[in-house]
Amino acid sequence: MRQFGSVLKVKIVLLILFLLSFITPLIYVWLIEDRIVIPMQVHKDFEQTVNTVVLDRTETRNEAQFDTCPVFKLDPNINAPDKEAVKCRRADFIPGSCNLMKKLFTDRPANCSQKHPDIICAIKKYNPSNPRVTCHNDLCTGPLFLGLYREDTGDYQWESFNSADLLAAFINSKLLVDYMVYHHGYCLLKCRNQKGRLVKQLLILPPVLRSTEEAKSTATPKQVRLNVNILLLDSVSRHHFFRILQKTVSTFRTLNEDVFKTGRVFDFELVQGIKGRTFESLQALFAGKAFDSAVLRLKTVDLNETLGKFKAFGYETLYVEDMCWEWEWGLVKEQRALNFSAPHSTRMKLFVEATKRAGIDRTDVSYSSCEILQQNGFKDMFHGPNAICYNGIHQHTYLLQYMEYFLARFSYLQKPAFSFLILDTAHEDTGIRLKQLDEDLARHVTFLANQQNTVTFILSDHGNNYGRFVAASRESQVELFHTYLFVIVPDQAAILLGKDKMRSLLTNQHRLVSLIDVHHTVKSLLPSASHLTDTKDLIYNVNMDGLLSPVSANRTCQDIPRIQPNLCICQNHYTPQLNDSYHALFAEFALAHMNRQIFHEQQNSIQACQRLVATRFGDVKVEEVSENEVMVNLDLYVRAPKSTGRTEERFTVSIHFSNQENIETMLFLGFDRITSYSIYRKCSNTAVDLRLCICDLQAADSNEYLNQSVLWQDTITSVIHEPCLYLQTRKYPSGVVLAISNVCFDVQYNVVFDFLTLNLHSSTLMPLILHVEPQSEEHLVIGIQKNKHKPWKYKYRLNYNTFTV
Repeated sequence: MRQFGSVLKVKIVLLILFLLSFITPLIYVWLIEDRIVIPMQVHKDFEQTVNTVVLDRTETRNEAQFDTCPVFKLDPNINAPDKEAVKCRRADFIPGSCNLMKKLFTDRPANCSQKHPDIICAIKKYNPSNPRVTCHNDLCTGPLFLGLYREDTGDYQWESFNSADLLAAFINSKLLVDYMVYHHGYCLLKCRNQKGRLVKQLLILPPVLRSTEEAKSTATPKQVRLNVNILLLDSVSRHHFFRILQKTVSTFRTLNEDVFKTGRVFDFELVQGIKGRTFESLQALFAGKAFDSAVLRLKTVDLNETLGKFKAFGYETLYVEDMCWEWEWGLVKEQRALNFSAPHSTRMKLFVEATKRAGIDRTDVSYSSCEILQQNGFKDMFHGPNAICYNGIHQHTYLLQYMEYFLARFSYLQKPAFSFLILDTAHEDTGIRLKQLDEDLARHVTFLANQQNTVTFILSDHGNNYGRFVAASRESQVELFHTYLFVIVPDQAAILLGKDKMRSLLTNQHRLVSLIDVHHTVKSLLPSASHLTDTKDLIYNVNMDGLLSPVSANRTCQDIPRIQPNLCICQNHYTPQLNDSYHALFAEFALAHMNRQIFHEQQNSIQACQRLVATRFGDVKVEEVSENEVMVNLDLYVRAPKSTGRTEERFTVSIHFSNQENIETMLFLGFDRITSYSIYRKCSNTAVDLRLCICDLQAADSNEYLNQSVLWQDTITSVIHEPCLYLQTRKYPSGVVLAISNVCFDVQYNVVFDFLTLNLHSSTLMPLILHVEPQSEEHLVIGIQKNKHKPWKYKYRLNYNTFTV
């Protein structure tokens, strides 16, 4: 009996061990993912550091073993020359992310085929020397109407015609001939069909010259001038381009293998994003320099730095976008020409004047975007619809068609042109809508390859900020800053550039580059070098002629003016860190700055946007800047209202840290919001940066944690001046956080604060003088441990004066 009992005990132990073999990895991964240390109230750090590998939430270890990643390059069989000598190599894929990509992006996209296009008129075969339109007699009953957009009113002017023949005659004699009736590259047509239904068509027209003065510059130049064409696809990473636009990639390969003799499609494999947002990326592309994020609201994108140079050489400049100028995004925002309170005609005038200052001759078919988006019931395309259609045709089809008309027409006129098109098709949540572009883009690329005097740059600003991939894998953050760049140089353009420049482009495909390099490359295509920035005056470590000279093989992310938060795409650039009490202090520092910005931006208006309450932090990475300086990047999670359907909002933040004395130890570099935030627009305060705002979508959303700042650590509150002024203290093994709050609505304080320490860095220079408004909280200081093996302590002096409001 005793022997049987012993055997039974052994079996029970074996069973427990067997079960633990399944449970332990799950516990292990959970601890790694959400490690928030609850520190002891002592001033020594007894935390144990454990070297761990953070697995992606979406994949188990077994799945990661079978994770196969495709080769994202035009020619997978060619390795980079002197590969070992190139300092930057792309960071490895996060385990499990490639299988995830295959699952997320397999759906078929929506399309416009549910409606057969109604064609009132059409240009069958475009001849740039004599374009002709044909109109059909069998579609319409009664009068036909033609509408042209007018920049002086911001509206359409309509003309009526009694027959299709009269309509065709008007278009051919007035709209397709220079110096007659000026238009913006399209017209609207409408009529009633045989069933009495209203039929509307958007007809793309070739560009015409406005005046004889414009014609004078079309005389044959003394030397051949290369045209420059740029196509920017917003929110598309390099890898997403390859996995979604497969027909376009195949066309690139065909051009290189079977079509070009001296020309080539260059594929730049290591393009580092400047910022995960279009605004700053456009500044890098057109101005050749990076914005300071702190002054963004006061700045315009300096398009004229590039466009003005091209205009000086007689180039016609075209800037086309798929956004509506009447709403808040796109060119109207980038040029600070937005004024919702002004009359419509005044707003139109502001916009037109801003485009002229920017060096833009034409925005042309951009104006059709308002009509198209309105027909789809949207003001922008950022979160829908699944397909943007007009009369059964995709919006991007119209815009690409106009670009082809424009390039062909100005090539025929022998007038040099600079053209730019930005498409926001991919700026949405699913990552699928971009597939709609593939067939049209592949055809468009074939057209561009035949424009012998045109060099085309196809590029992106950043990867996708939204959707399931962002929520499911941290690989999305690498993709966000790993953008793509293809340069199409047709045969004749290659001869004009010469062998040395073509060889440099070939070499630079495998080196770390950015939009700053593209800026200098574009300007170096002008016929004279007199406009180029002298080498000694270059702000960054770039070539005067950009990619047309070899880029240093030793270039790293330190050589690129990345706007933080930003993720370097190179291997081994960061050192992963634990979510421990030391880095909790950096999360606290970032949170304090973000809450301060919210308070001050809505200080004199409705307090709609709430203070952020942090729930946790994670994905801590440290980038070494110098011997005494590091940059800390981490994800910060804050509480979300229940009505959003999610419990947290996610930000990524960057903090600069220096261990030198007598300077500000910590400096907040910036934030980005990872979770979508457009839902808060209806309850936000417009004075507050919407990226920061969390507000009550419903009455039940009132924040029960409003008086707390972080939920991972207890706050000790002590009275300074009853009943209004309180000191808030949070102690960690690695340091301390001090803040001051004024809970009264009729008293304000002037405070002088000094922080005296032993074995602690002070985040702020002392003494600190600040004004504490009614019902506000002000961050005072963060003390951060210098030597983790020694105890630390502090004391403070605080003096104040009170004022009645």
